[in-house]
Amino acid sequence: MATPTRRRLGLVAAALLPLLALSACASDASDAAPASADDPYRALVITDGPENDRSWSNSVFDGISEIDVDNIEVEFAGGLVESADVVQQASSYASQGYDLILIMSGAVTAAATQIAEQFPDTTVCQGPWAATDEDLAALPDNQCVWNVKQQDGTFLAGALAGMVTQTNKISSVAGGDFPAVTRQPEGFILGARCVNPEVQIDIQYTGSFSDVGAAQAAATSQIAAGSDVILSAVDGAVTGLYGAARDAARPTYVIPSYFDNYESAPDVVLTSVLYNLNGITADIIEKGAAGEIGAHTYLPYDFANLNVGDLADFHGNVAVTPEIEQRLAEVEDMLRNGDIVVPEDLDDPSLSEKGTGSALDPASIGCTF
Repeated sequence: MATPTRRRLGLVAAALLPLLALSACASDASDAAPASADDPYRALVITDGPENDRSWSNSVFDGISEIDVDNIEVEFAGGLVESADVVQQASSYASQGYDLILIMSGAVTAAATQIAEQFPDTTVCQGPWAATDEDLAALPDNQCVWNVKQQDGTFLAGALAGMVTQTNKISSVAGGDFPAVTRQPEGFILGARCVNPEVQIDIQYTGSFSDVGAAQAAATSQIAAGSDVILSAVDGAVTGLYGAARDAARPTYVIPSYFDNYESAPDVVLTSVLYNLNGITADIIEKGAAGEIGAHTYLPYDFANLNVGDLADFHGNVAVTPEIEQRLAEVEDMLRNGDIVVPEDLDDPSLSEKGTGSALDPASIGCTF
């Protein structure tokens, strides 16, 4: 695989970079000469976590090294949670004539639009979120949206949890309370109910993807109430779930998301839900460099086009018996061939709405177990 030339990797803290004034005119970018064939395609990747969080941002960062196109230069800026910080950092690079600002965070859509409006000659691509045709039409021509069907992956994880649980109580700890996060635990309980009609879920939103203490407190209360399988929808805070699971009086398992975390806690990790964020990152940058991102572009990713929503290896975990593994394979086959159809974000009902996973009849989506 070719290594992108002039590719510079490293965590860039917003406070440490010499930032250009936010009053810089959008015309500064528009007056720049168009790139020649010899000029590198320059992209900035922004996430809300550090490159080594063994979660969302770690997977995004790893995607930079998977770019299979020459003459691409990429910078990585992690740990940008607040919209104002995203705007400040992105404006600094757009003012320098960067071709692409890729924002890998679903909570800062307004910030992405602000940047796109200020710098019309820079492509700003942000997600994940499910955009309607009307949403896309209302965006600046240089703003694109990407999305990832996370609920298929958590549906499979839920089916596994529904068969592994000994208490018929599972749970999820989530960092943010917005659609791109909500669909993850809702898909989890729907998958569990597909194979186990008795299972129930407790979902707690902590308001932080990195607060280990808050995540551990939430998981501890869920375990005390009977939960024995916990889906993580947080980032670095997942270590708090490991601690809570280790302290449990009964065998209790954690299913991390975004990054294969078996090595972090082999004693309590059941599997990990993988969304190929590394592949998505590389794909968007490569599409940008190839001129394939036009006005109002929408880039949806799922299992069919980029292996989104796969489960990591079980590593011989005794909780996953051969019978469970075989039944899970049957569920996955039905999901992949379309016999089971997990709702999309814009469907009615939508798993982006709280409570849908517990209320929807599994038979209505093709569950026949």
